[in-house]
Order: sequence, then C-alpha cells, then structure tokens
Amino acid sequence: MQSQDRISRLAALSLLLSAIELFIPRFVPFFRIGLANIPLLMALNLDLQSYLQLALLKGIGTSLISGNLFSVFALISILQSLCSALCMKAVKTIFREQISVYGISVAGAAASSITQITLAALYAGQGTLTFLPILLGLSLPSSIITAHLSRKIPEPSYSLIEQESEKPSTSLIALLVVTGCAMMMTENIILILLSCIAAFTLQKRAGRKILLKPHALMLLFMLLSSVITPHGKVITTIFSLPITDGAIINGLAKGLKLSGGIALSQAFSVFIKPGKGIIGKTVATFTMLLTAYRSSTGSIWQRFLTALKTNPPSNPSKTAINVPIFTLYGISAIIIAFCIADCVFF
Repeated sequence: MQSQDRISRLAALSLLLSAIELFIPRFVPFFRIGLANIPLLMALNLDLQSYLQLALLKGIGTSLISGNLFSVFALISILQSLCSALCMKAVKTIFREQISVYGISVAGAAASSITQITLAALYAGQGTLTFLPILLGLSLPSSIITAHLSRKIPEPSYSLIEQESEKPSTSLIALLVVTGCAMMMTENIILILLSCIAAFTLQKRAGRKILLKPHALMLLFMLLSSVITPHGKVITTIFSLPITDGAIINGLAKGLKLSGGIALSQAFSVFIKPGKGIIGKTVATFTMLLTAYRSSTGSIWQRFLTALKTNPPSNPSKTAINVPIFTLYGISAIIIAFCIADCVFF
C-alpha cells in the first residue's frame, strides 16, 4: 500500500471540496457536480488497494460532512464512491495512456449515477429510476468540469506530525450508540422523541450548530407524505381526504427519526480526533484546510487555493457548548428505561 500521508491528504481535499459543494444549490434531486471526486482523478496512479481506501474515506467523510452518516444515504454514498472508483481505475488500467482524464471522469460519473439511482430505487421505489436519464445527461458536463479542475488543483502538501489524541469519552460513545439503536429499532413515538432530544443534545455538546428550519421543513414534508395514506382512526377531513391519527403518528415518527439521525451524524464528528493512523491524519489535514479556507478572503476559488497553499495552525480551536454531562446520563437512563418498558409492556 502506498503512502498513507498522500492518501490522507487527498481524502482531506475531497472532504473540503464536499463541504464547499454543500453551498452550491441542487436543482435536480440526487445530483451534485461531484467536486469531491476530483482527488480520485488526481490519484489514478495509486495502487488499487490505496485507491479504494481513498474512495472509502471519501464516501464516509462526505456522508459525515453532509450529516447523513446515520442514514441510508450514507450507504448509497459509500457504494456509489466505490463503484465509481472501480470503474475509473479499470478504465485507466485497460486503456492506459490511450484515454485522457476526461474520458475516465465521464466513465466514473456514469457509474456513479447508475449506482446511485439503482440503490435509491431499491429504497424509495421504482419511480426513482425516471431520474436516471436526467442524471446521466447532467453527469457529462459535470464530469468534464471535474476532470478539468483535477488538472488545475494542486495537492495539499502539509507535513503532519503524528500526535497522540485525547481518547473520546466512552460514556458519550455509549450514549451515541444507545440513542441511535433506540431511535432506529423502535416505533414508539415517545421513545423516538426522547432519542431525538438526546441526539440534538449530543450535537450541541459537540459544538455543531443546530439549524431548526431544515428540521421543521423535513418534519412537515414527512407529515404531508404520510397523511395522504390514511391509517387508523379518522380525526378530521380536509378536502375529502381523511386525516387519521395513525398517519400523523407515522409521519412524526419518520420525521423525528430522520432529524435525529442527522443530529447524530453531526455529533459523531466530535469523536473523531486528529491523531495517529490514516483516519487521524485525514481529520487533521481536513481541519487545517477548513480553518485556512474560513480564515481567507476573496472568491470561493481564491479562498480554496489559499487554503491549499497556506499552512494554518495545527491545532485549531473548536467551540463546544457546555452541556452538563449528567444531562446526557439522565437522558440515556430514560431512553434505556423506555426501551425496557416498550419491550415488556407493549
């Protein structure tokens, strides 16, 4: 396996590009330009094991940044990244110098789109397949853009000194696991609500900003999606559509689970500390790049290039909210108690 330093630098670059792309509006469902794929195009000379490791780090990292790590979207992102990487590596190996980075990028983008829509269709229904022709059409110009940028963007060249990182609190990790399991495995609305509160508490303790508007819109969308399918006792009727208690509870449960999963994804980042190993180096490099990007001025492109060329402080501070630990313990105890009660009495 080739140098872990280079893999971690390229993975960190992929995470930075993914973070920047979050600010670009998405006009078509499931579609993004794919800036995070640029490091994969820059690393085609890596051996297969190292290349797939980079793709895996990219898939997991981008899911973490977008707040989807504890959701089905993370699995789609990871498999999509691996399939795209395998396709690009295969094309490069077969055609060698007979194909340019543009052709490799187009092939990888097509594989990514096909994988993404196929997996999404398994989860959301066959109707999702109607987006495939659109995505394939959009992937052509976007893959050309990413290929062009891969020839313009320099690799980060930070030399990181391995350092011991503070071990995360075992109790907090346990609470994260308990909260996630309770949220995903139960249909009890009270337990889901408590788990969601715990998830947001963890997110706040991690120093991640809580944006209520997206969560409110997501909850409203899930409610509207559920009430059109009546289930349970009819509460009222709106335009001849019966509004049932079961449909409302089902929509609330789905919305709270989705919001809680996103909050857990945000909170999870605090447990990944810069330190030894490829993951620690990736986190450290990404933190340095992001700090340099945020502290620079100019256009997005100018700030991005500045971040790659500037050696920022190695220990950027991160503001965390001081949520008393006993609050988390209390919520954890309540969740466990409700889990037991849910299994025994319901």
